[in-house]
Amino acid sequence: MSNVYFKMQDNSTKLNHEQKRAAEHKQGPLLIVAGAGTGKTTVLVERLLFLIDNKLAKPDEILITTFTEKAAGEMEERADRLLPMGYFDIWISTFHGFCERILRENALDIGLPGDFKILTQTDQWILVRKNLDKFDLDYYRPLGNPTKFIHELLRHFSRLKDENISPSEYLNFAEELRQDGDGMLAGGDLISNFQFPIFNKIPKSKSKNQKNNEPNQYELADDMEAGRIIELANAYHTYNQLLLDKGYFDFGDLISYTLKLFNERLNILKQYQEQFKYIMVDEFQDTNWAQYELIKMLARPHNNLTVVGDDDQSIYKFRGASLSNIMQFKDDYPETEEIVLTKNYRSGQLILDKAYEFIKHNDPNRLEVKLGIKKELLSETKIKAGIKHLDFATGDDEARGVALEILNIKNQDQESKWSDFAILVRANDTAEKFINELTILKIPNQFVSHKGLYLKPLVMDLVAYLKLLDNYHESSALYRVLSMEQFKVSHEDVININKFARHKVWSMYEALKNIEAVPNVTAESIVHINKLMQLVSKHSTLAKSEKTSKILVNFIYDSGLTEHLDFDRDVEMYSYLNQFYKKIKTMEQDLGNVKLKDLVTALDMEIEAGETGSIRFDYDDEEAVKVMTVHAAKGLEFKNVFIVNMVDKKFPTIARSEKISIPDALVRERLPEGDIHTEEERRLFYVALTRAKERLYLTSAKDYGGARDKKPSKFLIEAGVLAPEEDVKSVRKVKKENDLTRDLEMMGQDKKIVYIMEYFPDKFSFSKIEAFNNCPFQYKLNFILGIPVLEKISFIFGKVMHNTLYDFFGSLLIEKKQQDLFSSKSEKLIPRKEEMLKIYDRHWEDDGYASKEQREEYKKKGHEMLVNFFEKYGAEGWPQVLFLEKKFNIKVGDYLFTGSVDRIDELSDGSLEIVDYKTGAPKSKLDFDGKKQLILYKLAIEELLQKQVKSLSYYYLETGEKLSFEATDKDIEKLKIEIFKTIDEMKKGEFPPKPGFLCAYCDFKTICEFRTNGK
Repeated sequence: MSNVYFKMQDNSTKLNHEQKRAAEHKQGPLLIVAGAGTGKTTVLVERLLFLIDNKLAKPDEILITTFTEKAAGEMEERADRLLPMGYFDIWISTFHGFCERILRENALDIGLPGDFKILTQTDQWILVRKNLDKFDLDYYRPLGNPTKFIHELLRHFSRLKDENISPSEYLNFAEELRQDGDGMLAGGDLISNFQFPIFNKIPKSKSKNQKNNEPNQYELADDMEAGRIIELANAYHTYNQLLLDKGYFDFGDLISYTLKLFNERLNILKQYQEQFKYIMVDEFQDTNWAQYELIKMLARPHNNLTVVGDDDQSIYKFRGASLSNIMQFKDDYPETEEIVLTKNYRSGQLILDKAYEFIKHNDPNRLEVKLGIKKELLSETKIKAGIKHLDFATGDDEARGVALEILNIKNQDQESKWSDFAILVRANDTAEKFINELTILKIPNQFVSHKGLYLKPLVMDLVAYLKLLDNYHESSALYRVLSMEQFKVSHEDVININKFARHKVWSMYEALKNIEAVPNVTAESIVHINKLMQLVSKHSTLAKSEKTSKILVNFIYDSGLTEHLDFDRDVEMYSYLNQFYKKIKTMEQDLGNVKLKDLVTALDMEIEAGETGSIRFDYDDEEAVKVMTVHAAKGLEFKNVFIVNMVDKKFPTIARSEKISIPDALVRERLPEGDIHTEEERRLFYVALTRAKERLYLTSAKDYGGARDKKPSKFLIEAGVLAPEEDVKSVRKVKKENDLTRDLEMMGQDKKIVYIMEYFPDKFSFSKIEAFNNCPFQYKLNFILGIPVLEKISFIFGKVMHNTLYDFFGSLLIEKKQQDLFSSKSEKLIPRKEEMLKIYDRHWEDDGYASKEQREEYKKKGHEMLVNFFEKYGAEGWPQVLFLEKKFNIKVGDYLFTGSVDRIDELSDGSLEIVDYKTGAPKSKLDFDGKKQLILYKLAIEELLQKQVKSLSYYYLETGEKLSFEATDKDIEKLKIEIFKTIDEMKKGEFPPKPGFLCAYCDFKTICEFRTNGK
């Protein structure tokens, strides 16, 4: 086949001098340093056209790689528009897309299948989760949460592949570390990013303590670090073997196996070297070490390699991007031509000046310093830009104030469209407040996130219905379906049905099937429930023989789901509906056309892995204010930009993405000096600043709900927006006089008052107070609606341990009492370990575990905990136990509290110690929140027993550690104030969601559209 050639129009008039030089560069390496808004994509496309037009290369002899599928697609679209005669082939793709294409054709040459399946991150998690027993993990598999570190391990494996470190290389390094015996890593690194209990199982030949021949603390630390590395190396080997055995590739494999192919099959490498006469790499600052090695191999021997990038916009370190690639390009190619694009076609000069002033704080780790170039951007626009810092009293005021400012600008600037506005957040989980305020003010808005399909209310409704068909008695799914518009059942009716079901010892579903017998249910709810029961019956029959995708379509039509949607108004809803349908179809194909039960199981596994569902935006040009993370805004521009939450610890954030690092000795890239994390945060803020064309707002607040006021971000000072040590006095408070009217319209005043009176609890407990503080919405689901939940494994196991210790100490109390009654002299009781273990076996529960292996692991661990418990007390002396599971009811102010204390001991001076057992991991230090439960217990026990409680202790069964503290009168008073404050909030009868990191552990996360998956 031959390519079609044609003569194109002269495009030189569209390019400035530097752009033209870059586009018309003919031979050898070229480094284009392209600042924000300087037209780098235009240069790449024009260069592509120049090479073809001048017959320097055919379209299929030019390779262009870029960072994202979206960028590749946009570049290809531009090329399509400018190549009017068309072409047979063009290689514009991501690195992964390019390597997949190479391997599909050549994988058999290195003994790999050409029909490999590429795993997503979620697929990887599921693979490891299903095969966790094959991994010899200790540090990275805590008993209480065995899957806790799977994501971090996978990120570690991905980073290893970014550096092209093979499993054998990692294993060899670990073996050398073992044999070396000192446990030290290159560069003196010793401390890992995670803190774990010391475990010493690595053979050592070092000298021991002269007195007792035991290893000293440094030797133990060395052993721990060596053991950690060996465990990681073995896990990496096991993971890769799993992939090979099943014919799977992950994204890192696509690069590493292509490198392997080219290294081992030089004839194939030569074929592609001859084919690609010119190579261009977009967003070069975002490439990793392995990708750069691949490009260098392909570019030889002529090295017609053009790389375009900006070190100041390198913001993807968490994805493996290596800033060193662009920093060392001229070292690798001394003959390279260097072109710097500084003419900006986006922003007003004031914005560019502030951005430049700011990013220079990253000197000397910048190309400007290293190469001696000038990167200060010069605006080619006539925009008169403005920058404002708005500081608010609270986070709520900030969200409201930003929305009002957008409304104000829109009203004053008649030419502005809603899509001219963007609110940029540092993290997804901070966007909700701004979205809510925009919605309240009826400002069209769109949350631009490429994840979160499963969290959309409409999709959650559909998932709940599928789960209901799979299991009629899954109460959480049933509750969700009953809340759908088509089957709307009021909260009052749900509560009545639930009470009736408990009285009859029925499931909720059984009660619905007999709804006519349930008293006090409205006629409207009965009609809706009967409709639902008919659909469940119909679709359950379908599920026995039909695909899930067909059942889904039937439900959409039979239920009248789309009757509540307006095509113009709810374009997003239709998009989500279509994308979820396609997702189901894809799952059926990948799983082999499985039926409903297996598909629901696979969907549950994805959600357990933290997958929230990919979203494709079919409506990016929608006339709406965009709310998005700074990372998502890369490559975009807006007339008006609001960068929010500009306070200490939010931007720059203190969170670091890489939790498990690669040992320095194995890292191939050149690691920069200095504060890498802060410099990356600066680059991210620089990207945010340079998204703005005309108006740039930087907003902050004093109070975000924490104990202390927040300080303005140091970035505001570094950008020259605030003077050093400046005290922001013009704090803005935003009036909300319309909130009550708005809320009453939404809920109805009378209904709300009844709700308050009927459901305010007559008894409180510490767990109720804490549940409401953590999330009022979860409190409502748990303590008001009483939705049944499955017991967690940790609760099942914890109950076994508590019951064992209760019976064990209870038998001692009975024996002591009998001794006091029938013996003339008091003999010392000697507890028996065998008796404790017999009690444990008696209380053990086999049900509730994910597998036989997991059940046996828990049982063995519980056995070990009890043996350690027995030996510890045997060595230190058994406590003088007074009470076990001591229940209490006590008034705190005007409110009645109830609770139960695990154990109360009498100390030698006659005072008391309260002991609470914990089966989870121990804490190194307790803050006030961690102490509150036992402070409440102290208040109750001292009041009821009229004896001093001197010591409050948590006993951690897993390690045998006891963490004790004393509580003062001041602590008790502080607790009372917090309790009264919480109860005052509960009195309002409002139960707003409070999404956060606790969502991952919530019993109702599968039915709550407000949940987050953030870290």
